[in-house]
Amino acid sequence: MDKRLLEILTNKPVIVFDLPDWMLPASTIKEIKDTGNTAIAEIAGRDSIAAAIRACEMLPIKAIVPTIVYTSTEFGDWEILSNKITFLKERFNRYGLKVFDPVFLGDPKLWNVLCGRLAAHLFRIFGFYTPCAGCHLYIHAIRVPLAKMLNCTMVIGGERESHDGKIKLNQVNIALDSYTKLLEKFHVELILPLRPIDSGQTIAAIIGGGYEDGRQLECVMSKNYQEIDGTVSYDYMALKRFFDEFALKIAERAVRSYLEKETPDYARLVAQYRD
Repeated sequence: MDKRLLEILTNKPVIVFDLPDWMLPASTIKEIKDTGNTAIAEIAGRDSIAAAIRACEMLPIKAIVPTIVYTSTEFGDWEILSNKITFLKERFNRYGLKVFDPVFLGDPKLWNVLCGRLAAHLFRIFGFYTPCAGCHLYIHAIRVPLAKMLNCTMVIGGERESHDGKIKLNQVNIALDSYTKLLEKFHVELILPLRPIDSGQTIAAIIGGGYEDGRQLECVMSKNYQEIDGTVSYDYMALKRFFDEFALKIAERAVRSYLEKETPDYARLVAQYRD
């Protein structure tokens, strides 16, 4: 991996609106804008790869910009994600679809505000806490300024409401509706082509042959909302209040700061989220 990327992944600075030229040069920005019908694609686990493929089958997408969003909690081999992008390039090149080089994005301080800093407060106000619901909102919010910069109106996500009957709290219907609602405020469509798909076998069929790397980065907070036996229970209205009264307000204000090419005032976001 490029040493410059390794430095970013080590230090995890704010990279949202002021991207280094070596990562996204002006010539590439112009090419993306000239191409038109370009979508920004999430690159994470297997579902994100299937989502990119399915979206390009369903919609008149001419090219995709792979994006990798870092938080504060990942561990593992980052080359795994490079391998997934190589797979997509080889797959799409056969059909004349362009896959640009990846863009890395992140703002761990915003992640902290949405997912960590207010854990005790959120539990007191809403009766529950998990970092996962805010985390997926964060990864979608971070992509909005890039979408606006590139004149892209589509962001592809790999979430689905059920995983062979298992529930992921960051992918239940109210969560997915909330992510969609946030991007709509900025006239960007969140494409979730896998949302109704439950079966992992269906996901494998969408990806097809040649995809041998089933590994992905891991998260130190994985399964935090599960009981010891793996079951998941949650209060729908409490989760809805979490998004409507807290997380969506924080994320929208942060994105508006990014679009003004300003780093959010994190303390102000915390202090004034009820305004």
